[in-house]
Amino acid sequence: MRKVGPFLIATLLLAACSPAPESGEADGADGDAFSSAADPVQLPMDEFMAHVVQFSAANVWKWQGFVTDASGERDLSPKTDQDWEDAESASLTLAEVTNMLMTADRRVDDPRWDAAVAQVREVALKEAAAAEKKDYDAYFEAGGELDGACESCHVHFAPGFTAPPDLKLPPPPGQPAPAS
Repeated sequence: MRKVGPFLIATLLLAACSPAPESGEADGADGDAFSSAADPVQLPMDEFMAHVVQFSAANVWKWQGFVTDASGERDLSPKTDQDWEDAESASLTLAEVTNMLMTADRRVDDPRWDAAVAQVREVALKEAAAAEKKDYDAYFEAGGELDGACESCHVHFAPGFTAPPDLKLPPPPGQPAPAS
């Protein structure tokens, strides 16, 4: 054991004296490896909405309604404990995703944005609670509310989106209503 000590000390000294790798050198050969938490993915807002928010909402809605096709009609509602767990997880994921819409680099400086994001979060949490209780009627009803919350936001913040008049948000305080 005594002969290992000097070897171990020499190895440690050599490692300590070696230069640190250059920035990016520790990444894979193509440089695509994650470098640090300070270098986050920055999707443009339209891609973020489509690939993150819409994807999360679709994972909530996939447990709701019926599908009619050549094979007949099938109920999409959760049937097993695992289905209900997945429905609850999808709802909680969507609620957490709304936090990303309020970060400094994504938040729109408009009080309607804050209200719309809060509404989506509130409905997603309502869906999670219904899924936890395995209450399909409440889960399905909240799915309709989620659709309304999403569409009301799109009216103001997604160019070219058209929604029914009852889903439109009021104008910001002190500003006139847009012409119909």
